Amino acid sequence: MQVYKLETYIPANRRLQVVLPDSFPFGEAEIVVLAKSKSEATSGMSLREFSAWLKQQAPSGRSREEIDAQIAEERDSWEDD
Repeated sequence: MQVYKLETYIPANRRLQVVLPDSFPFGEAEIVVLAKSKSEATSGMSLREFSAWLKQQAPSGRSREEIDAQIAEERDSWEDD
């Protein structure tokens, strides 16, 4: 038995299209779909949907230096274990 695993997003119409690699054998197959629990699931949006949402967001008005400084401050606050 050969297995091909991928993670995907189930759209509202619940239709999936899977394109398998050319090396995958043709013929009879069994398909199993495992839904992630809400705690395992991410935001519920695909990367394409997230990208579209991100493009609609207003700029923060902060400079790159200000953002880098905030990130550095946050990292410095982490405890070393």
